[in-house]
Amino acid sequence: MIVLENVHQPLGGFTLQIGRLRIHRGLTLLVGSNGAGKTTLLELLATLQMPRRGSILYHQRSAAEDLPLLRSQIGYVPAEIELYEEMTVYKLLVYLAELKGVYRLERIEGLLRDFRLEASRNVKIKSLSLGVRRRIAIVQSLLAAPYFLFLDEPLNAMDSAERKLAIAYLSRYAVGKTILAAVHELNEWEAAADHILWLDQGRVRFEGERELWTSDLPLKVWEGVISQENFGAVIERNLLLFREVPEGMYVRLVGKDRPFPGLIEAEPGMEDAYFVRQRGRSLENIEFRGK
Repeated sequence: MIVLENVHQPLGGFTLQIGRLRIHRGLTLLVGSNGAGKTTLLELLATLQMPRRGSILYHQRSAAEDLPLLRSQIGYVPAEIELYEEMTVYKLLVYLAELKGVYRLERIEGLLRDFRLEASRNVKIKSLSLGVRRRIAIVQSLLAAPYFLFLDEPLNAMDSAERKLAIAYLSRYAVGKTILAAVHELNEWEAAADHILWLDQGRVRFEGERELWTSDLPLKVWEGVISQENFGAVIERNLLLFREVPEGMYVRLVGKDRPFPGLIEAEPGMEDAYFVRQRGRSLENIEFRGK
């Protein structure tokens, strides 16, 4: 477990302020709008920054006690990755493994298999797609089998198959470890996530188990088919999604009460819950222009 106490860190326009926060074992998804403080929090946890005020404890030990030891137990993938482009995948991983004090080549071979990179092992980094490079970045963060793993938009540029592969691996790896991953697409992580952490303008707005994230919401989610006429009466900000169908318009939207006849209450997904929570108190008075 990681415990943050009274952490204050300038963010430019505002300050990241965390009174007390526990990041539990398992996979925690970090969500928030751009500029909310997600990258700053990840860099603090990865010891790339040190807090101006407050403390961060990793299994009851602080970075000040033994920074080299702590860093040996941390893996980190930034949003913007830089790899040695003239190196082949295998040579790069061997080089980085040696820097991390990892001399077991079977560790590299296993990760190449797990992330389906065998075919690229002797290819120079500069020749690879961005999605493959992201997979390599995740692999390098795992070389030393870290207890703590911090990922900033780890699935960027990956295709659907790559994303599923990475999520499945990280879900397995999270058992007994602590992973914090900043993400934009929540629903694809639904089966993997253990906890959700929501940052908004440098403040923690929610921290809890995945099941709590989608419960006790101020609005319900409704879905079904409505007429084109009724669709014109929907306030756009209430729409989660819509598409045209032969019978009219299929919609998924939010509201306290059933907004149109024929719509049924739907189970909110993680993206739905985020949509509702972002709206906050303003959602309590949603109105439709007509029914």
